[in-house]
Amino acid sequence: MKQWWNWRKRESELEKEIQHHLRMAEADRRDRGASTADAQAAARREFGNVGLTKELARDAWGWRWLQDLFEDVRYGLRVLRQNPGYTSAAILAIALGVGINVGIFSVLNGFALRLLPIPRADQLVSINQVLHGHFSRNVHGEGGLVSYPEYRDYRDHSNVFSQLAAYEPFVDVTLAGVHPEQLLGALATCNFFEVLSEHPAQGRGFTDSDCSTPGGNPVVVVSDAVWRQNLSADPALIGKTILLNHTAYTVVGIMPNGFTGTEVIPTAFWVPITMQKTFDGAGDYLEQDNLSWLTMLGRVHPGVSLKQVHADLSVIAGRIDQRHPGRSTSLLIAPATLFGRPDERALFLPIASVVLAAFGLVLLIACANVSNLLLARATARQKEIALRLAIGAGRWRLMRQLLTESLLLSLAGGAVGSLLALWSFEGIIRFVMSALPREVSTLAINLAPDFRVLAYALGLTLLTGIAFGLIPAWKSSRLDLNTALKNDGMQSGSGAKSGRLLRHTLVGAQVAVCMVLLLAAGLLLRALSYAQTIDPGFDLKHVASVALDLKVQGYDVNRATVFTQTLRQRIAAIPGVTEVAQAEDAPLSHDWSGGEFSIPGKSGDLSIEYNRVTPEFFSVIGVPIVRGRNFGPNDWRGNSVVIVTEATARRFWPGEEPLGKTLREDKREYSVIGVAKDAQVSHLGESDSTYLYFPATPEYSLRAFVLTRFAGDPAVTLKAVRDAVQSLDRDLPADVARLEDYLEVWRTPSRIASGLAGALGGLALLLASIGVYGMVSYSVNRSVREIGIRIALGADSSKIMAHVLRYAMRPVLIGTLVGTGACAAVSWILSSLLFGLNPRDPIAFIAVPVFLLLVALAASYIPARRALRVDPVIALRYE
Repeated sequence: MKQWWNWRKRESELEKEIQHHLRMAEADRRDRGASTADAQAAARREFGNVGLTKELARDAWGWRWLQDLFEDVRYGLRVLRQNPGYTSAAILAIALGVGINVGIFSVLNGFALRLLPIPRADQLVSINQVLHGHFSRNVHGEGGLVSYPEYRDYRDHSNVFSQLAAYEPFVDVTLAGVHPEQLLGALATCNFFEVLSEHPAQGRGFTDSDCSTPGGNPVVVVSDAVWRQNLSADPALIGKTILLNHTAYTVVGIMPNGFTGTEVIPTAFWVPITMQKTFDGAGDYLEQDNLSWLTMLGRVHPGVSLKQVHADLSVIAGRIDQRHPGRSTSLLIAPATLFGRPDERALFLPIASVVLAAFGLVLLIACANVSNLLLARATARQKEIALRLAIGAGRWRLMRQLLTESLLLSLAGGAVGSLLALWSFEGIIRFVMSALPREVSTLAINLAPDFRVLAYALGLTLLTGIAFGLIPAWKSSRLDLNTALKNDGMQSGSGAKSGRLLRHTLVGAQVAVCMVLLLAAGLLLRALSYAQTIDPGFDLKHVASVALDLKVQGYDVNRATVFTQTLRQRIAAIPGVTEVAQAEDAPLSHDWSGGEFSIPGKSGDLSIEYNRVTPEFFSVIGVPIVRGRNFGPNDWRGNSVVIVTEATARRFWPGEEPLGKTLREDKREYSVIGVAKDAQVSHLGESDSTYLYFPATPEYSLRAFVLTRFAGDPAVTLKAVRDAVQSLDRDLPADVARLEDYLEVWRTPSRIASGLAGALGGLALLLASIGVYGMVSYSVNRSVREIGIRIALGADSSKIMAHVLRYAMRPVLIGTLVGTGACAAVSWILSSLLFGLNPRDPIAFIAVPVFLLLVALAASYIPARRALRVDPVIALRYE
């Protein structure tokens, strides 16, 4: 390497040595009587090719490749600097393609790849179980979580952790106050903060005594955000009590500013795991060995690998399996991230794959665009390239030079695009999240670039440079030297028939990819428009909904029944209220209930969604009973009757009378007493889904919706309903909304997806239009002489225009057909966002291709019009 830094000195010494040999040979011939000119010529003939001698000497030094690279870079920079228009266009296309991909990867990295923002995060691992075999398991949360006895086994018998903690995430509680607030917190083992190496900024964390007695130590550590926003930043808060779900908890610590916990949704508070029963009236989870409810995080000893952790814990898992015959456990152990549990990744990865593919398509268009630019540029450099080949340059050497220029363009474009993406995407994500529901609008995501993002940006940039530069470099090195040296560009290299075919293929590929993105955007926009006017089959207007979760507030069944009955009476007394009903799930509320049912005489179980409602439900939301009868006031006592929808009756008993038919759930049978009109009460856009209605029983008062039909001012009624709830329990949060508001929850994902698809489609359309314009412009420039001759011979201008446009639109039309077919094949991916709209909606599949063809025609017309302005005299002198 030292020789590299002295290369100029070595070159100088080599040049002096060669000149010395030449001078000695010249002097010898002059001494023998030759003239000076003859002596010089003879000496050079005897010495041979000076350039080849230098190359052989550099090869012997061993670092010729490095010098060649330096020369290639220097020459490439000079070429790009001499062609600012071409360079700027290429860099802009690459910056757009690479930039948006780096931006979206930084988002995905913040969600699922970046380690938790805690000290020595590389030592922290998450442990999840995957259970196999024939067994039964209770699940509270996600299936890969562990029970508390299982956690104790892993904690007490493992040898790879300095400490192992467990916690239950997303514990929903109510913080009492003037305005009760819903908070998401965590139940954690008392070593939780030690495992994370995070400690409160004020007060203390948990001690072993806090977890010594189940239900005996109501202490809490709150986040800095809760302290500031909900507790008025009280400087003397430590030691005071706050009410969580009607239970007094002593605040022992306040976490530092910026610490949001271990989940993608910030955690508001942490309570000892031994207080579990006060948060969930379902029972004591601590002693249930067969219940999934806890996430495990462990801090490994320094130097311990994931493989060693897996081997150590697998032995413990095998012993646990012996307590559960028929079950075998495999473990998923990975570095701890915000979005790292298997169920989360199963939800996240398909979405991430679709998003990355969509953004990758824009990059593909950009690559095709720049490849066309390079092909056009190579045609202008044919004579230079031919001369290089003629004097002995190898094709690989020439390709390397051209690829170096491509990589320089890519590096410049990638750098510009990455900087713009990292600068702008944080603001874009904040804007998008502001449109999301309140519960997820404050996601704890860090978009700051790290090594992974920078490596992705560099790798994508280099791959892009090779992708768009390889084909033009290969094509440019395969010139017909005889024709090229005569400067007949139309008959050589890129100007030949194969070159035209390649350029058309690249343009067609751009149009096809653009077509896919535009059709996706068109379908989503059509679906969003459809959702604005969709008739869900029931009356949304003038219906208020209040959601109650009394179970987490410490209510038992008797108290909850009395509460809901009293609340319905008080709401019914509000002026303007015409009717009140109760349901387990409100229509379109994103709350679903379901179970496994069977039909006597038919094999197999059926997964069916259902709702438990009071008799007033159907009149409150305007769903008529079309056959049979409604529930009576005492039908709930036997709990043996059911009302089915029209679609359910047709599906289960086609051509038969559904009334009196029987459905079975486990050992309980239900008789059909009525048929309700089909309505989209569960999923917007699905009116013919299988759906059942059961009478509401008292135990379903613990978690229920109270629905109110009213006349008059909605704001006044909603406030009155909220006051009615507060009059019964001032610490109970009253989540009151109009049923119409639930529609927005359904529309929001579609609106975001439509905006994203529209932005990508617009960017793809811009790049594809530039590609079409560039192809036609290049073709016109290469055909100036031919067009001039045609005009001179009296050709009609309209025919010339038609000829140019036919040439331009042929690859566009082919690309449109290919893209339309491809989108038709994969449009089912968008079904969940289309609200029942046909994934092959004819309006979208006709309007979007026509729009794209019109844009392409406009992009073709501008350079084609120049063809009609060619002066025949100037054209005949061209080239």
